[in-house]
Amino acid sequence: MNDEQLTEAWATLEPRADQRRRINARVFAWLEAHDTSLASEWISLFRIAPFSAVGLATVSTVSIVTAAPLAWLVRALI
Repeated sequence: MNDEQLTEAWATLEPRADQRRRINARVFAWLEAHDTSLASEWISLFRIAPFSAVGLATVSTVSIVTAAPLAWLVRALI
């Protein structure tokens, strides 16, 4: 659900202030219950799509390694 859909749902429902607080509490509780660490996200990605995960890890590593020299080169050219 994106922000636009959420705004539309609020406009349709027109909840009172106490209902809005209760809905917000439930939404935040659900989000916190489903909050996962970055490590677990990567582990699940390796389990679901190992080749894609290896490719993403490789690209991430290359971008981290080349970011500083590339930034230095751009600053030198400007």
